[in-house]
Amino acid sequence: MFNRVFVIITIIIILLIIAGALYVFLVIFGGKTGININMTYNYQWKDMEPTSICFDPLLKSFYITDNKTKTIKKYSLNEEKITYSVSLGKEGNDVGQFRQPTDIVVDKNSFVYCLDFYLSKVVKMDNYGKVIWEFGRFGNSEKDLANPKGLGIDRIGFIYIADTSNNRIVKIDLDGNFVMLFGKAGKEPFQFSNPSDVAIDSKGYVYVCDTGNDRIQIFDSNANFITYTNYENRLKSPEKIYIYEDDTIYIIAQNVIYKANANKIIKEINPFFDKKRYKIVDVVKWTDKLYILYNDLNNNSGGIRIMVD
Repeated sequence: MFNRVFVIITIIIILLIIAGALYVFLVIFGGKTGININMTYNYQWKDMEPTSICFDPLLKSFYITDNKTKTIKKYSLNEEKITYSVSLGKEGNDVGQFRQPTDIVVDKNSFVYCLDFYLSKVVKMDNYGKVIWEFGRFGNSEKDLANPKGLGIDRIGFIYIADTSNNRIVKIDLDGNFVMLFGKAGKEPFQFSNPSDVAIDSKGYVYVCDTGNDRIQIFDSNANFITYTNYENRLKSPEKIYIYEDDTIYIIAQNVIYKANANKIIKEINPFFDKKRYKIVDVVKWTDKLYILYNDLNNNSGGIRIMVD
C-alpha cells in the first residue's frame, strides 16, 4: 500500500515539474515566441500590461493594446501558432501616439481603431501603423470625449464609443465624421452611469455596458431604446462586452466571464482559480476557442489563456 502511494505521489511531482518548466519557458521567451494552441493553453508575457484584444479574420491576426509600452502589438495566427509581428504607435501626445491605449477594434478591410483613455481620442491606422485620422479630444462637446473606455464597430461601417466620463455613446463613421450621440447621466432608461464598453450584434442592435447601473442597455442603430437587462440581478459592474458572429454574448463582470444571449446567461466561465492574482481584461473568440486576455497582478505582466468554448 505504501509503495503504491509513493509511486502516485512521485508521478504527480514529475507532472508538476514538467508543467512548471513549460510555464517558465513561455514567460522567459515572452511575447515574441510562437506557441502551439493545441498544446499550450496559457501564454504569458513578462514585458506587457495588456488592456484589450481584437481579432482580424482577414489577416488572421490579433491586435493587443499594451499600456506598458503605450503601443499596439500585432500577432499573426498561422498554422495554429501565435507569432509576434510588429508594434504600432509609440508613447506620446502627438498624432499616432498613445498615453493609455484602452480598447481596439478592426474593420472588414483590416483598418485598426484604437481608443486612448488618457488622451480621449480614437486613432485609425492601417495594419502597418500608418495613421489615417484621429477623432476627439478631452471635453464635452459633440466632437469631444472624456476618458472613454470602450469601442464597438458594426457590420455596416459605424463606430460606437463609450464616452465614459460624459455618460454617453458617440457614433462616428469610418472616415472619422461625427454622426450622433445619445444618453446622459442617470439611472433611467437611456441614461448611463460610467458606461465602459459597447458591442453590436448582427442585426445592428447596440449593447452598452452601463457599469455604474449594473446592467446592459440595448438600442437600435438609430439610438432608440429597446430594453435593458441585468440577467436577474446576476450582473454587477459589467466592464467589457464582446459579441461573436453568431450573436453569442460574452460579458466580463467582477472577474468572471458570462456567456449569454439577449435573454439569459448560458454559463459562467472562470478561467482562473486565483482571482486575486489574475484580472480578466478582455475576451475574443475564433472558431471554437476563447482567447482570454489577463493581467498577472503579482508579476506586473499579462497574457492570454486559450480555452475551448
